[in-house]
Amino acid sequence: MTKHLKIGIDYHGVINKEPLFFKELIALALKSGHQITVLSGGSEKDVKKYLDEHNITYSQIFSLLDYFTKRNLVTFYEDGSFYVENEIWNKAKANYCSQNGVDLHIDDSMLYGSYFQTPFCLYSPTNDCCTFIKKNVTLNFKKEPSEVLSDIVAYFEDSV
Repeated sequence: MTKHLKIGIDYHGVINKEPLFFKELIALALKSGHQITVLSGGSEKDVKKYLDEHNITYSQIFSLLDYFTKRNLVTFYEDGSFYVENEIWNKAKANYCSQNGVDLHIDDSMLYGSYFQTPFCLYSPTNDCCTFIKKNVTLNFKKEPSEVLSDIVAYFEDSV
């Protein structure tokens, strides 16, 4: 029996770069019993709006901005920008994945990847691939989403 995975997928630079691909990949993953958390630096409201407009389903959204705002760790400026101390911001996705049992996180920024204990797949929209940084295994995102999902599942079955 295939393990049901918890998969984290970054919003900015990943889902919003290839919404049609990720719409299908996520739908197939959810249909197969996997959980999908969309992780984003932006507000949950803005991410949800985009996902809903593109009919992209998900299990949940984790917003760094909302998380740190609730903890009074955000400085907001008059121009609409904000600041969170770099180290806690950069570690936040890794901490979330570790604390919530996420099996795999897909992100386009290696800046965050160095903090992960959870398997981290560095996504390159230019090359349509995702490389597991600690195993040097690459997933080819030029394939059909169903094949990519099969490759992800196979990666975890082979790792056991």
